[in-house]
Amino acid sequence: MRQEPDIRLHASLPRRFFAAAMFAMLAFFLYKQGFDGGGPAWVRIVLTLAGTAVMVMGVWLWSATEATIVLEDGELRTSNGRLLARVDQVLRVEKGAMSIKPVGGFTLKLKEKAPRGWAPGLWWSLGKTVAVGGVTHPAMGKAMAQLIEAEMLALRQADEAD
Repeated sequence: MRQEPDIRLHASLPRRFFAAAMFAMLAFFLYKQGFDGGGPAWVRIVLTLAGTAVMVMGVWLWSATEATIVLEDGELRTSNGRLLARVDQVLRVEKGAMSIKPVGGFTLKLKEKAPRGWAPGLWWSLGKTVAVGGVTHPAMGKAMAQLIEAEMLALRQADEAD
């Protein structure tokens, strides 16, 4: 019998559309300046290449935000199976206004280094830091962070009882 996940964090369609549209708009302006703008040829080439890079990033964001982040059985995973963090490896959860975190999300400081990775608009991992959020709904990100903190507290209390 499969247990339901503790909580799921996903990007809604309007948020995904808005984020991808911002990339498309920036790419449009870069292409417009690259093709129509004056200036030296090398500047126009750089602007056109930058527009292409921004467009690729928008497509990457769109496909990355199809995934869901799931907290279940003490593990934070993506819906496509990638392990982001185990709750027993989390030192602290940072979710304050002055912490370095994605918009509407939270940051996990881990005991050990996690594999590097990035899903634009959803999560990133570098060294002992895993950050979740961006295009996700802030209330759901806060709820997931609080649930991780509660699981951390339960694990610590169980360790102290032993």
